[in-house]
Amino acid sequence: MSSANAVIRRHWHLVVFILGLIFVFWLIWALRNILLPFVVGFLLAYLLLPFIRWVERHLPRTGKKPKLRQLIRISIIVLVYLLALAAIGLVVFYVITTVGRAFGTLTQDAAQIIPNGLDTITQWLKSLPILGNPSIQQQIDVYSAKAGAAVPGVLNDLLTRGVKVVQTSAGMILGFIIMPIFVFFLLKDWDRLRSRFYSALPSWTRVHTQAVFSILQNAVVRYIRGQLLLGLAVAVLSYVLLMVLRISFALPLAIFAGVMDLVPSVGPWLGGALAVLVTLATEPEKVIWVGAGYVVIQLLENQVLGPRIQGSQMEIHPAFLLVLSVLGAYFAGILGFIIVLPLTMTIIKLFKYFRDSASPKSENVTEREDNQLV
Repeated sequence: MSSANAVIRRHWHLVVFILGLIFVFWLIWALRNILLPFVVGFLLAYLLLPFIRWVERHLPRTGKKPKLRQLIRISIIVLVYLLALAAIGLVVFYVITTVGRAFGTLTQDAAQIIPNGLDTITQWLKSLPILGNPSIQQQIDVYSAKAGAAVPGVLNDLLTRGVKVVQTSAGMILGFIIMPIFVFFLLKDWDRLRSRFYSALPSWTRVHTQAVFSILQNAVVRYIRGQLLLGLAVAVLSYVLLMVLRISFALPLAIFAGVMDLVPSVGPWLGGALAVLVTLATEPEKVIWVGAGYVVIQLLENQVLGPRIQGSQMEIHPAFLLVLSVLGAYFAGILGFIIVLPLTMTIIKLFKYFRDSASPKSENVTEREDNQLV
């Protein structure tokens, strides 16, 4: 007990910092529904900042003219916003013009398409030798009829739940509406805000705070990189599948599947559902193979690609990564599924950093770095 007290007295700065860090993380988690749009905005600003700084470095030097530098940065931010809006508009236009015809057919013939699709699935199931028993085929007909009758109710239930979610998430929706303004001010005054933040901290916390931000940055960047690689892999596999089956609109459907794969849990199923719906509207006889192909892609991603790609990015063994993903989804739903990997990597890195900081060899180094901070 005396040795523990001695350690606490010797490293009380570090102990206080760790307790404060735990409190900050707890507060962010407790207010996650309100802070989520601003956290997303902060990440967007962080990702856009290197591009803005790159443009500033390649512009003519402005010398010691802070107002002119500020005006140039504002102009760059506005240009980035306009380019982003133009890119989003082009993607939306491309998707509407290419997939719109299939959706028009789907909307006009929905009353026939859904029963025809169910009938196609029923006939395929009944053609399997293992299901050739007359009683089993009769049960298949009964289940098919029940599924056809239940589809309108399911769609209505989904719409009703969607409206309720929107109604109960008004604060979050408002946060996302004002997020572009939040990102604009962050990008405009990033350096000044950063300088003021560090100058407001006690001198003995600055080195630790910078280290924590560096660890968080490394974890988030690695996680985003892994997710982008997974989305690209899903898009390529989806495109190969649709091209082999000669499905119309293969490219936009593959792009949509890759983008939706970035949305945890629900996204991959939305990407596959769109391909199934378009196939039902254009070539219903191939819908079984399209659906089966997307299931195989998701199994391949979840069991092989995801653990290997994210495991290598997050420096976590694939087997442990699968356990973490299940635990995160169990305790915190979709949000837990999203943050469990970068959070685990952050905790591991923080533990190693604080362990090294508590060693006697690091004390002199920490003091020298603290004296060099501005």
